[in-house]
Amino acid sequence: MRADLHVHSTASDGTLSPSELVELASRNGVDVLAIADHDSVEGIAEARNAAARADITLIPAVEFSANDDGRDIHILAYHVDTGDPELLALLERARDAREVRAQAMVWCLQDAGLDLDLADVRAISGEAAMGRSHVAKALVARGHATTVADAFSRLIGRGRPCYIAKDAATSHEVVATIRRLGAVPVLAHPGITRVDDLLGDLVASGLLGIEAYHADHSAEQRARYAALAEELGLLATGGTDYHGPEALNPELGAVDVPNDQVSRLIALGPKAARG
Repeated sequence: MRADLHVHSTASDGTLSPSELVELASRNGVDVLAIADHDSVEGIAEARNAAARADITLIPAVEFSANDDGRDIHILAYHVDTGDPELLALLERARDAREVRAQAMVWCLQDAGLDLDLADVRAISGEAAMGRSHVAKALVARGHATTVADAFSRLIGRGRPCYIAKDAATSHEVVATIRRLGAVPVLAHPGITRVDDLLGDLVASGLLGIEAYHADHSAEQRARYAALAEELGLLATGGTDYHGPEALNPELGAVDVPNDQVSRLIALGPKAARG
């Protein structure tokens, strides 16, 4: 059983549509797929229909942002109920906060003398949840950066002149909310965000898993986080964090996630994590 439990579509900052992601997953021999767009479930219905045709198990998911004392933390929520009014209201507030953040970055860039407007960013993001990658792409389109990576490294990455911190709930609040919604909260790519010090408190708040097998984790990190998950009685999930063929990520389905962990996640099912 091959699984990729962390991919992004055009509903957030990916470049492939949900159905295109499912088609690619099918070509790559993926049996279980989780589309986890940033603060959005807009792509799930399309993905669900495509997955049914392709005989792929689709786990509806979303990637929430959190902010703990200036640290950006991402929490994956699996088996979300995409029709839940509380979830939809929460995501709408998050999307509004994303647009406010993008506007603040645009104002900063304008103050630095760059010709850029929020309309330029919206032309890139379309109906998707707006993010920094859309600002970066708008900068490239305007000729203010050579690549998205260049835009991040010089202008809008952490520590750069026009970086704006996210206005988001704390990771503990996000985990507790995900549990209240009956979904499965998993700490995303901890080797990147470096939040090991928060794990104990997050487990106490209801965390059910660690994304041990993330594409950007080293072999040592994967082994360490998998062992830590086992020690804490948590799931050890994983995925490529795939954003599209042009992005700096491995091919969809390229990360090996142990079958027993995938089966455990599937078994939790919708609303099964409530408690």
